[in-house]
Amino acid sequence: MKKIMHPGNLILVGFGGMVLFMCYLVYQCTQNPSVMVSQHYYEQELVYQDLINAKTNTLPYSDSLLMNKQHNTVTFQIPLSINKEITKATVLLYNRADDKKDRTILLKKNNDGLYAINTSDWGQGNYELKLSIQTEGKQYYKEFNY
Repeated sequence: MKKIMHPGNLILVGFGGMVLFMCYLVYQCTQNPSVMVSQHYYEQELVYQDLINAKTNTLPYSDSLLMNKQHNTVTFQIPLSINKEITKATVLLYNRADDKKDRTILLKKNNDGLYAINTSDWGQGNYELKLSIQTEGKQYYKEFNY
């Protein structure tokens, strides 16, 4: 019994246990997927100044560019001065936890500036709505938490 409980053997058993534990941790790290914010992150980074400019263009309208949540519906109110010049308007539905729930919704232009989106098929989660508006001369961008 004394030969088994030798201090050198205890150090070897401790070292072996530590190596096994580290192998287990490495295995666990490989099981978690690394999710980027976007699949095209680097391409978007190159044109980030355009996004900054669009946010700056939106500042004068920040009080009148609104989102309203109701039961199974999200309504965007766009100021009429922007609405009459819209060439393209999209809403990026960004789920912070699951990139499979992300989607882009194209808004069809109307004259009153109210745009409604059905939310019944979105599922549970923490979403960020990114409204992007393009007009003839400017771009506008605003983010809303849902």
